[in-house]
Amino acid sequence: MDAIDAALAQAAAEEPAKPKQSTASARQRYRLVDRLGQAKLDEIVARYEAGESTTSLADESGVAKSSLLRLLEERGVARRKQGLTPEIERQILALRKEGVVIRAIAKQVGVSYDTARLFLLGRDKPIA
Repeated sequence: MDAIDAALAQAAAEEPAKPKQSTASARQRYRLVDRLGQAKLDEIVARYEAGESTTSLADESGVAKSSLLRLLEERGVARRKQGLTPEIERQILALRKEGVVIRAIAKQVGVSYDTARLFLLGRDKPIA
């Protein structure tokens, strides 16, 4: 028993000190209003409403796109329809009329194969 007591005492003496717990100011702040400030959030909402994409706004602000979408939802901002622009629709139709295959059309205009295919089939929205 003396050997066990001696080993436990030695292990306790060699155990490193526990690090101090972090203070509130050193912790990551997760709420967007805490991280960015109310004025910056108002600016982001205004820029989205003016037509900027959520992806570019999220990247620039250093937040996840999902956080930005949640911010817009909490503020009652209507999300824009995701889909083909009229210009891309015209390009797809023109290329198809020239006989270009769908895969090449999709690559050229920068959309997925299914998006181009479903548009050409007459659907206004691809099935996710």
